[in-house]
Amino acid sequence: MNVNVIKQQKWTEPELNRAGFEKFDRIKQVVMARRLPESEAPLLIQTEWGEELVAETGYAICYSAGEVIQSKLSDYYHWPVEPYIFDDTYRPWDQRQWQPTPTEQHLKELGCRPFYKLASVWAKEITHPIWMQSPEHREPVEVGPGRYLVIGARGEPYTMSIDEFNSRYEADDDEPRTIIEKLLGFFRR
Repeated sequence: MNVNVIKQQKWTEPELNRAGFEKFDRIKQVVMARRLPESEAPLLIQTEWGEELVAETGYAICYSAGEVIQSKLSDYYHWPVEPYIFDDTYRPWDQRQWQPTPTEQHLKELGCRPFYKLASVWAKEITHPIWMQSPEHREPVEVGPGRYLVIGARGEPYTMSIDEFNSRYEADDDEPRTIIEKLLGFFRR
């Protein structure tokens, strides 16, 4: 395979800017998570878009609770996060008055705890097919248009649907996303 594969690396802000990425902040919301025990590893996760992700012992498995209680833990939408990335970018949920929804309560009963992601990411919409390999991919995968390519806090690439991305991230206040927003920012000075 003689193609450019986007892999985890130490990116600089100027490199990301030149490559067309913009900075986005994470919207603070509950993410239910648990550590993958040795007895369940390796865990193969089939994504909605047909990719296979591999989680090893100690990985954090994050769950989106949704609104419907699922019959099994694996029926909830979930994704793996490397242990050191999870430890760097997630924190235990810190709102004392938090009352879990019925689906969050069910995930608690299945061994998950509430967290939130605090790290910003760099992202851009994919407009033509690209090749990338996240830490959880065994081999490079081709990703088509209509998704976001995201670069995480440790330089790890991954993709998300546009709807999923927009539900989790918002434009960084220091980085207006459009020319109109930049002009409005200029005139507000």
